[in-house]
Amino acid sequence: MRRLMKLFVPVAGTIVSVALVASPATANMQVSSVNHVEYRYTDSSICPFDLRVHLHGSYKNVDYYDNTGFLYKTIDTPGGGEPFAVSYSAKGTTLTQRNDAFSTVVIYNHDGTWTYTERGPVNKFTAPGVGIVLLDAGIASWSEPDETLLFMGGPHQAANGDFVAFCAAFG
Repeated sequence: MRRLMKLFVPVAGTIVSVALVASPATANMQVSSVNHVEYRYTDSSICPFDLRVHLHGSYKNVDYYDNTGFLYKTIDTPGGGEPFAVSYSAKGTTLTQRNDAFSTVVIYNHDGTWTYTERGPVNKFTAPGVGIVLLDAGIASWSEPDETLLFMGGPHQAANGDFVAFCAAFG
């Protein structure tokens, strides 16, 4: 024990001396927020007919900054105090999903590019009497802004452009 203390005291003294002389550095910073979304729009790109889309709910957002103030990572997750729901409506039918267990991680590069990764059940729409008509689950990563797919694990119908069953569910 005495040998350990003889070693500890000079090391601790050196660390304290360096800390007092060194100029203070800007600390890494995290900025958390809860974002509420209430947004409606029409999507004409998925099915051969227009879909009315309604996004409603909250999600948690955390931005991570390095010592220079550069935003290097963003993580979005559920947990904003209410569920996040997405509804598609057409031809008298509405399909709704609740996103309760997903994450989106964006890693930003200094050259203006970024990597976008989704994890968990991102899309899971079911139709009465049919079952699941659209499923994106697992993990998928893209290099942005050119949308180059880097990795995909699990079923990803929307990412693969497979909307046949989804569009058929609207009649």
